[in-house]
Amino acid sequence: IRKATSTPVAVGFGVSTPEDAGKVAAMADGVIVGSAIVKQIAAHQQQSDMVSSVAAFVGSLKGAIRQASSQQHASA
Repeated sequence: IRKATSTPVAVGFGVSTPEDAGKVAAMADGVIVGSAIVKQIAAHQQQSDMVSSVAAFVGSLKGAIRQASSQQHASA
């Protein structure tokens, strides 16, 4: 894709874990995780700590993406 366009590349298919997000972040400009967050909301919707559980999941995605991005910049 990068050979065909200078448009930023974002990937979202199959990204459902922090590990997935980190791997994608290492090679793409953006990581789309909407479905993974919706699944977390559904899984925790009946729990009183739903917001904090989903926030923790989002934080784990963010951490994996930042780690991959910082490693990518360090090797560039």
